[in-house]
Amino acid sequence: MEAQFIIVFSKILTVTDVKKSLAVPSRSLPHFSLFNGGHKVTFPVLSGTSRWTIDCTTRKMGYYKKPVLSGKPWLRFVTANKLQVGDRFTLYKVQDQGGSSYYRVEVGREIHFFGIPDGGANAMGHQGLLRQPTTPYGAELALALAPPNVE
Repeated sequence: MEAQFIIVFSKILTVTDVKKSLAVPSRSLPHFSLFNGGHKVTFPVLSGTSRWTIDCTTRKMGYYKKPVLSGKPWLRFVTANKLQVGDRFTLYKVQDQGGSSYYRVEVGREIHFFGIPDGGANAMGHQGLLRQPTTPYGAELALALAPPNVE
C-alpha cells in the first residue's frame, strides 16, 4: 500500500498571509488532531527536502475558532521560501504505509499566459497555466490550446 495524500487546504496567498499569519479554513481543523482541546499546536512540515516546524493557533474563546499559521516559525518559512502574494500554498497530510502521518507543504508560483485569469481557464474554458514551484526542483506545465478563433 502506497502513502496516501489528503489535501488539508490550498489557497492563494494574500498580503496578510505573507506578512503576518496564514488564515486556515476552519473546515481543515479535523486534520489537526494534535490540538487535543488546546488552542495551539506546533507540528513538523516537510517542504521539498527541508523540515520546518510551524505553529497553528486558534482563538481561545468564541464559537468561530479562526485557525492561523503564525508566529516566528511561519514568518521564517515565508522568508526562507521567498513566498509572495499570489503564490499557491497547499498543505497535505500524508499517511504512510506504517500508519503514521506527517504534513507536507507545496508552494507554487502561478504564471499566466495570454491574460488567462487565476485558475488557469479563460472565458472559453481553455487551460493555460504554468505552475512554477518556488523551490528549484522543476516546473509543471499544463497547457491545452484551442483552435484559432477565426471569424
